Amino acid sequence: MGHSLKSYCGVLKLLQVRYNTLEVIDVAVAREHIKALIDRLTDEQAQALWVVLNSMAWPEEKLSPDEIAEIEEARAEIRAGKGIKAEDVWRELGL
Repeated sequence: MGHSLKSYCGVLKLLQVRYNTLEVIDVAVAREHIKALIDRLTDEQAQALWVVLNSMAWPEEKLSPDEIAEIEEARAEIRAGKGIKAEDVWRELGL
């Protein structure tokens, strides 16, 4: 890999200057650059990045007491062996 965060910041700064004088990165270029970088990651790195990006894209919301109770009930059912396997659901849906 050999590239540092500093070198990528330098590339982004270059993109800012090149695309406009307001120092705003062209979103399409930044997204394509990010996609190219992701393609170079190992599976473990991609999984770690997923955790970070998921938390950024879907910030945690506070759960209501009813929602917490429902989640705990569902977890108890799973622990008791009452869960449904994903494969069974997919088969039922024809996937």
